[in-house]
Amino acid sequence: MNRAFLAKRHWSSRTLFKNISESGWKNPGIELKYQNFFMADLFSEYDSVNLYHHLHPRRGKFSSYFVQYLDLWFADERNHADGFFELNRLLFGSSEEQLIDQLKIRTANFENMEKILSSEFSLLLMFAYDEYASVKTYRKDTFYNEFGHPLFNTWIKNLITDEAIHFGNAIKILKNNHAAQLGMAEDTLRSIVKFENTAYQNTFLFDHDGPHFLLDAAELGNAIIETILSALAKGRT
Repeated sequence: MNRAFLAKRHWSSRTLFKNISESGWKNPGIELKYQNFFMADLFSEYDSVNLYHHLHPRRGKFSSYFVQYLDLWFADERNHADGFFELNRLLFGSSEEQLIDQLKIRTANFENMEKILSSEFSLLLMFAYDEYASVKTYRKDTFYNEFGHPLFNTWIKNLITDEAIHFGNAIKILKNNHAAQLGMAEDTLRSIVKFENTAYQNTFLFDHDGPHFLLDAAELGNAIIETILSALAKGRT
C-alpha cells in the first residue's frame, strides 16, 4: 500500500475526557487561574471554523494537496476545540449551554490578511509559521502533569503532535508544489511576521496576545522563520 502524501492521526478528544470522567478521577483543586487560560485556548481552536469557511469558496484555485491539507487540518482543529470544550466542563463545571453561547457569537475579520490569504504559497507559509508557534507554546503547558490523571498529559501531547504534523504537511506541499517559489519564502515570511504586532481578530491565525500563549518575542519571528527555512532547504541540492 502506498503511504499517503499528507500525514493524519486519528484520535478523539471527547473519548479521552470521557475516559477521565469515568475513571473515578477527582479534581485535585485545580486553580481558577487556569479558567481564562483554557477559555482562550478553546476560542482559538474553535476559530478554525472562521478561517476554514473564509477559505472554502477559494478551493477551486488551490491544488488538490492543499484542499486536502485544509480538510485534514480542520478536522484536527475541531477535535482540539472539542477537547478544550470538555476540559472546561470537566475542570470548572462550565455548562454546555454557557460555552456554546460564548462560541456562537464569535466572528472574524480577515480584512488585513487578504494579501497573504490570496495565494496558496503564502497561505502555506502562514500555516507553517502559525502551527510551529502552536507546537512551541503547547510544549510549555507542563501543568497538565499536576491534574491527577495521566490522560491529561496524553491530551496535550496529542495536540503537540497534531500541530507538528500540520507544520510538516505544509512544508511537504511547499517543496512539492512550489519549489520554483521557495526563493521568495524568506521575504514572504517577513511580511507574515508583521501580524505578530496586531490584535487578534478571531481568525485562528496569530492568536498570540492571550493568556494561553506562553512564548516571548525571542521565540517568535526570526526563530520560527529560521526553522521554516531550514526545513524547506533540507534535501534540496
